[in-house]
Amino acid sequence: MWPWSRVAELQSGAQITVAPPSTPERVRVFVSADVTGVTVLNLDVPSLTPAAIAVLRDTATHHPEHFAAIKAGASFEQDRVRLGRDGLFVAGRRIADYAQVVETLPRETIREIRGPVVARGSVAGMILGGWLGFCVGVVPGLGGAKAGVGGASLVGGVGLGGWLGNRWSSHTVEDVVYRAP
Repeated sequence: MWPWSRVAELQSGAQITVAPPSTPERVRVFVSADVTGVTVLNLDVPSLTPAAIAVLRDTATHHPEHFAAIKAGASFEQDRVRLGRDGLFVAGRRIADYAQVVETLPRETIREIRGPVVARGSVAGMILGGWLGFCVGVVPGLGGAKAGVGGASLVGGVGLGGWLGNRWSSHTVEDVVYRAP
């Protein structure tokens, strides 16, 4: 099951693939999501310059709140690139409409979203961590510590090592983030 709540867990600026019900998949840059839909950037507009693409990606990654402010009537400018409800401008020249670049897709119009998701740990990482924890935890027992201390050290080392191994083996994979029921 791929619930909508997973969409809000995406990192701003992540590249995602959005599949509407009746049109081909589209690659977009994730900005934000709420219960009603998702806001993305369309960087495939032919008139976009490399400078405009760089500023839009940077803003989506580091300042996604600017896009919410634009909906309220504000604009932002960086490196002679300005985006507002009146369009996208580079050095004062309009190169695209706002709606061409910033898309707000209603939730009900999305069949599937694919993108980077965190794969939480692995069995191999847990086993390796547990084995390393065993190696560290057995030292007090081999050093002549009392049985209670040695046993606690061994159990604690294996448990902590397994937990850390599982956490450290988390990684990002491209997968389904959301699929409509």
